[in-house]
Amino acid sequence: MNREHFRAFLWLRWRLRVNAFRKAGPLNLALFVAFVAVALGAAVALLVIGFVVGLLVLPGTAPAVHLFIWDGVTLAFLFFWMIGLLTELQRSEALALDKVLHLPVSPSGAFVINYLSSLFSLSLLAFLSATVGLILGQACAGSVRVLLLVPLLVAFVLAVTAVTYQFQGWVASLMANPRRRRAVVAGVTVGFIVLVQVPNLVNVAHLRSARTVPDPPTVLQEPAPTAGAGNIEQAITPEEFNRRASANQKAFDDRVAAERQHAMDRAERIARIGSLAFPPGWLALGAHELAAGAAWPALLGTLGLGLVAAVSLRGSYRTTLRLYTGSFTGPRGRPAPAPAAPIDPSRVRLLERRLPWVSEQASAVALAAFRSLTRAPEAKINLLAPLIMPIVFAGVYLSAGMEVPSAAVRPVVAFAAGMMVMVMTGMQLTGNQFGYDRAGFRTYVLSPVPRREILLGKNLAVAPIGLGVGLVLALLLGTVYPMRIDHYPAVAAQLVSAFMLFCMLANALSIMAPIPMASGSMQPARVSVVPALLQMVFCAVLPVALVPVMLPIGAEYLLAEQANVRGWPVSLALSLLVLGGTLALYRGVLTIEGRWLADRERAVLEVVTRAGE
Repeated sequence: MNREHFRAFLWLRWRLRVNAFRKAGPLNLALFVAFVAVALGAAVALLVIGFVVGLLVLPGTAPAVHLFIWDGVTLAFLFFWMIGLLTELQRSEALALDKVLHLPVSPSGAFVINYLSSLFSLSLLAFLSATVGLILGQACAGSVRVLLLVPLLVAFVLAVTAVTYQFQGWVASLMANPRRRRAVVAGVTVGFIVLVQVPNLVNVAHLRSARTVPDPPTVLQEPAPTAGAGNIEQAITPEEFNRRASANQKAFDDRVAAERQHAMDRAERIARIGSLAFPPGWLALGAHELAAGAAWPALLGTLGLGLVAAVSLRGSYRTTLRLYTGSFTGPRGRPAPAPAAPIDPSRVRLLERRLPWVSEQASAVALAAFRSLTRAPEAKINLLAPLIMPIVFAGVYLSAGMEVPSAAVRPVVAFAAGMMVMVMTGMQLTGNQFGYDRAGFRTYVLSPVPRREILLGKNLAVAPIGLGVGLVLALLLGTVYPMRIDHYPAVAAQLVSAFMLFCMLANALSIMAPIPMASGSMQPARVSVVPALLQMVFCAVLPVALVPVMLPIGAEYLLAEQANVRGWPVSLALSLLVLGGTLALYRGVLTIEGRWLADRERAVLEVVTRAGE
């Protein structure tokens, strides 16, 4: 590719990015410009901070300090880089090769442009600003040897971005088969979340054994010496007491310093082994060895990371060519169709069933929406929250040394845990329930089903995911921290009431501010400011709406403390009353929201169908 082609493709890439933000509206474009300005200012600030640290702090420090700083910067970069990778699981080529192959441009040239465009990210900009500042600061402080980190840093960036680009190409080849697309999206996200939680698992497993606090010197708690008639021989002078106290304090300080040094040596040994075994850690290992006076590890690290980058880029280029030449979607890439299983006419399928106590229309909408959610990757990803939350809160609980909650507080803890899971799993699926329908929302618009029944069916479809998982987690907490027998049905009634209140607010948010969602992901196809602000308002209003649900627990606590009324199922009786009132309110509000949806369904349809543009 010559210089003119290179400049033309760069200009085309820039125009595509600008046009994408212009289509989102002038306000979004202005916010993007402001965000870019803030990001550039932050990059300059990181450059200055890194320079000051490299100039004033790092010279004369132990090599272990260099290792810890570079390991910390590298891990932070990799964490944010992986988050950016999750936002685009399927590689979105800046310039699709099938659209430029008819031009006098080589596929390798277009591939290079696409790879270089993947380097423009805020996380990489911040990482380079901080690391370049560190290197320049140490070089200005007189350490010329540290300049060997420059080629090592370049090789590190090339290796990380090349491996990432190859991984995106591999995911794109898997997603060429539509049947595997949803499983790939959910699987990659699950793998990343589990990988991020590994340190927390280690913390939960080893936190108790890692606590070693030395005992304070006992001589400081001894009373001051006093002279008397009965203890003349045992009395010591104030000078002798101060000398002994100083000796014990010095021994205590030496023991603390020795334990700290032992912990530092152990941490350095673990960091060195991890940096040696994990290729991205070769950058930190090279900085550590350069501070210790050895230059060959940095040179070997540069060579190794360079080879990794070259192999990954070659493999990514071959995958890209196979993807665009039909190797994954052609007849050779398609597996032989499996014979269809015979249909049993006596078997009642899910969509043919009928939910009790609701109309036939609401039952059909609920079962169809539930089947759609069970096949969607966004629902599978939402189900990860109940699996991750116990691990996270267990780590916080053990690290903070919290006490076991009292019997009066345990119902509140169980309700809060169930409600948190309900919000985390149902916020996206219920608060934007029409955004995931995309073009399928036309089915509801054209159907003669009352709009009230559509909303009811949508809420019932999310109930097994939001309410069901919340009830299970509340029951698990009630098993770990046993409650009074009447508190279990009371907490269940409170969660059901909270779910109905949550659905009323989420229905209004879905009708008022739908967000078009990209197919097969949880990312919006187009970001708008107004829906984002309304979602923030929803999160602020939701705790206020849940106050009536918490009144039974508060009333029982006040009666127990003020009137000494204990052992009576006050919370259960009041929770059932609140449940009945919430059910009546839900039925009335659902009718009003159904009329509202009928008035706004064309506007909602126009918004949610933008996902396919």
